[in-house]
Order: sequence, then C-alpha cells, then structure tokens
Amino acid sequence: MSIVVQVPQDDPEASLGTAEGPRAKTLSFFDLSMTVEQGKDQKPKPLLNNVWGSVEASSLTCIMGPSGAGKSSLLNVIAGRMQSTKTLKIDGTILVGGAKIDPVEFKRNIAYVMQDDAISPTSTVREALTFSASLRLGGGKSKDEIAEIVNKMIADLGLQSCADTFVGGELIKGISGGERKRTSIGVELITDPSLVFLDEPTSGLDSYSAYKIVELLKALSHQGRCTIMCTIHQPSSEIFLLFDNCIMLKSGFVSYGGPVSGMADKFSACGFPVPPNTNLADHAMWITQMESVNTLKDKGLIMACPEKAPSNPETLTDSSERTATTWTQFKWLLWREGQATKRDKAALIGRFGITIFLNTLFGIIFKGAGSKDDTVGSNFGDHFGAMTMVFISSMFGAAQPTLLAFPAQRPIFLREYSTGTYSIMPYVLSKIMFELPMALAQNVVQWAVVYNLIEFRANFILITLTSFALGVTSASVAALLGSAVADIKTATELLPLVLVPQLLFAGFFIRTDSIPEFIRWAQHLCSLKYAMNIAILVEFDDDMCDESDGNLALCRGMREANGVETNLVGFYIGVLVALFVAFRVGGALLLMSKAKTVF
Repeated sequence: MSIVVQVPQDDPEASLGTAEGPRAKTLSFFDLSMTVEQGKDQKPKPLLNNVWGSVEASSLTCIMGPSGAGKSSLLNVIAGRMQSTKTLKIDGTILVGGAKIDPVEFKRNIAYVMQDDAISPTSTVREALTFSASLRLGGGKSKDEIAEIVNKMIADLGLQSCADTFVGGELIKGISGGERKRTSIGVELITDPSLVFLDEPTSGLDSYSAYKIVELLKALSHQGRCTIMCTIHQPSSEIFLLFDNCIMLKSGFVSYGGPVSGMADKFSACGFPVPPNTNLADHAMWITQMESVNTLKDKGLIMACPEKAPSNPETLTDSSERTATTWTQFKWLLWREGQATKRDKAALIGRFGITIFLNTLFGIIFKGAGSKDDTVGSNFGDHFGAMTMVFISSMFGAAQPTLLAFPAQRPIFLREYSTGTYSIMPYVLSKIMFELPMALAQNVVQWAVVYNLIEFRANFILITLTSFALGVTSASVAALLGSAVADIKTATELLPLVLVPQLLFAGFFIRTDSIPEFIRWAQHLCSLKYAMNIAILVEFDDDMCDESDGNLALCRGMREANGVETNLVGFYIGVLVALFVAFRVGGALLLMSKAKTVF
C-alpha cells in the first residue's frame, strides 16, 4: 500500500499560492506503519505501528511522546519528507478531503519548518522572506506584488521592528531566537499553504518566547489560513493548553489521539488520574515513559483507530508549477552569495589577512632564494622549498574557507532544495561564480607579497594562474567533503586524509621515481602533483636555467626525476579542470542525495 495525501473534492484545482489564500484543510491518517530493515539475521525494526489521527481544519495539533516514540518520523512521513527505500518500508493512508495524492510529490505544497532555523545569517528578515517568495511563488508576480506579500507576512508575524536586521548566527550578531523562529515560519508560510508542519518549534527558546511562538501558531490556524501540526517535547502547562489536539505516541503506537480538553479524563479512566497541581503534559509523558507497551494496552492507553480509511478515494496529481525559472533562481542565488561575501567582513579579513601574514613570513625566510645559483645544493633546496611552501599554502588557503563555510550552509541548502525553492545547477553555479574570483584575488595577493621577496624567475601571471588552478581544485575537494559530512569538526578531521597524501606524490620530500612502483600510480589522482608540474616548467624551464651548464643539467634532471614533460602542459591543465569539475559534480550529487533521504 502506498502513502497518499488527499485534497478536497470541492476545490481540486485550488492553488496553494493564491493571493486570497486557501482554506485550511482537515487532515486524517490511517494505519501508518514504518519499518527499518536491520540485516539478514534480524527482524525489521518497527518505528510506527498503525498510527492514526485526525486533525480538524484551522486547528493546532501537537505530537508528543518520549524520545524514540516516532514523533519526527510521523511528521516526516505525513509531510512527504520520507519515502520507502530498500531498507525503509512505509505504508498507510493520509487524507485531506477526498482526492488522494502521493505526499512525496505533493510536499512542495506543504510547509515544513525544521527544528534548526536554517536561514542565511547575512540576510535580513525582509530579504529572507523576499528570497523565498520570489523563488517559490514562481515568475507570475511582480516585484511590487512580492513586496506587498512580504510586508503583510512581516506584519502578521510581528517582525516589523527587526525586518531590516540580519538574521545572524553563531559568528554574526542578529535577531533573537524567537524572532529567528518566526522568520523560519514566515519563510514557509509565504506560499500560503493549507498545511503547516513544524519540528520542535520551541526548541532552544526560553519559556516566554516558546509561549509566544505557539500562541502565534494558534492565531494563524484559527484565522482559517492553515491547519498546523508540530512535534513538541515537554511543554509547560500554559503552552500545552494552547493546543487544540494532541497525538501521544509510545514506541510507535498511539496512546492518545484527540482534543487536549479530553486528555485528563482519558488518562483517569484508564487508571492514571492527573494529580492536583500537575502539568497534564508532564503527567502524560511520565506515564508513557514509565509504563510498558503491554501495560498501556491492558489499561486501554494504546488506542485503536475508531474508523477505517475510505475506500477508492479520487486521485489527484500535483499539477502546480510555482518554482521560478532556472535563470531567476541563478540570479537570486548569485545575489545572495554576493551579499553574504560582502557582509561577512570577519571572514574576508581572516582569509586575506592570513594569506598576507603567511606569505610575508615565507618571503622573509626564503628571501632571495629564487635568484641564487641553483648548482649549489643548498641554494637549489631553498629555491624549490620556497616554491613548495607557497603552493602548499595556496592549496590549504583555498580549501580551508570553503571547508569552514560549507557545513554551515549545508542545512540551508537541504531545506531550500527539499521544498523546491531552486534546483541543484543554479546553486552550484552561483557558488562557483563567487568562489573563482575570490580564489583569484587571494592568489594575486599571495604572489604580490611573495614574488619579489623570494625573487622567483617565472612569469608572474603564469605562476599566479597555476597557483589559482590548484586553489580552486582544492576548494572543490573541500566542497565535496562538506557535502558528505554534517559538521565542521568531522570535515576538518577528514581534510588531512585527502590533502596531506598529495605532499608525498608532488616531488617535495622524495623524487617521484624513488616512490615504489606499486603505489606510484597514486600521483595521477593528486591535483598538487599536476600544479607542481606546471610550476616546475614555468620556474625551472631551460630559459631560466641557462646561466651555466651545471644549472641547466640540474633543472632538466629535476624535471626528469619527477616525470615532468614539457610537451604535456595542456594535459596537466586539462587534468586540473577535470578534477575541479569531478569534485563539484560529486559534491552536488551528494547534496541531492542527502536532501532526498534526510528530508
């Protein structure tokens, strides 16, 4: 049986993004089950067991339960953020009216607010809402119409006082936690959906801010704009009484489903009366946590669905097309990248400040090394070592900013991509369009500092472009790592595993022909090796080494020992370009995969 969502028969062609706004819809779900395959010798693990529920139109409903009860799983299944795979099996029926659809296909019409407020920290509240409206309402609305929608949303959410303040984050000062949560809600409500789901909307907020958020949700639902359902953990009595309905879960079973006003009577009737002056939510959580599933069944607190799902409902496919064109997506993403780059002054100062400091240090230590007689062994070592250090600095200097920034931006992409805000191509291209100029500027600054101090012989433009090619390829490796892992700590730990081995195959510490043959092939996978090959050709070519026969022989011998061919410059450049593209494509595919399986 496949999961279905139904929209009302009386208005099957209604758009969720109309100016008037849709009517809120009644949501019902029957026999929702989810199991995870654990291996050949183990039984599948059930996460949801015939879960059911009914949520009236224009109401506010909470999903509660102990950790591992299946709250987020239930919310994600109904919202179409999870689907059956080889190891994950989902069954059941979800109804909103009379016509059924696949929730995975229909999820763009359902607002989903994540627990973490994944919003660009350098955007203002107004800009975040405008970005979402411009891309998710399609190309049919003018700038004035978009501005009117955004202004109304700001007023509805009470964000007038901070509308032009940065959202902020860990490193950028911005709006408060409650204001950030309201902004997250607004980013999703901007499409005027009929169904709104929130995962732990009060997480990380103080009691007053949490109360105001739930109060806002209740007001939005009771206005008839939408039906709202959210997971919540251990609410205060004041917050809990704001909800119209509660679905209580225990190990994937429904222990209560109905109005909050009837919950105390139900628990009392089952032998678990609420003690005086006790928070009803705390009492329900305590009983559900302490008692086993079998005990709750015996007491009547594992509730069976009171009705059956209707048979053969009408089927409706999602024919709405509200995503902006690829060009519009690219323009808005490019604009946001530009704003982020310009406004994050600390990152800019750090990036170029470290580049200037390190290369000034290299220049002082290796001062004049490039102009000395290379036939003297120590002079040649200094010369080659200076170039080596500058190129290693270029490799890590370009990779590090991307590595530190990407994990922080990854949740934003996952949220926006999963809601259909934009596709992968404009996102990747907008990133590249800003990373390339930044990397070029960084390399120009680097060589402007170090070139004359060390007195390199190569053409300034050629050596700078070679270093630039290495830098952007290294940044692509960092982007791939950032796509694969969820946090900066893990990515930082993995980066040396990818970049450090390149030092062994680039001819720095051991000549390439001295590396054992069975592992020598690995040099062909290292971008640093190809960049160093080009650098050797432009710094130690015959024209630069013809001061003496000994000097010329030394340069040629060094090129021969490291397998550097003068007629393969185009091949070296081509490999660097191929590696850059391959890492970027790999990162994009990983991001797409994460967005489909996590959300």
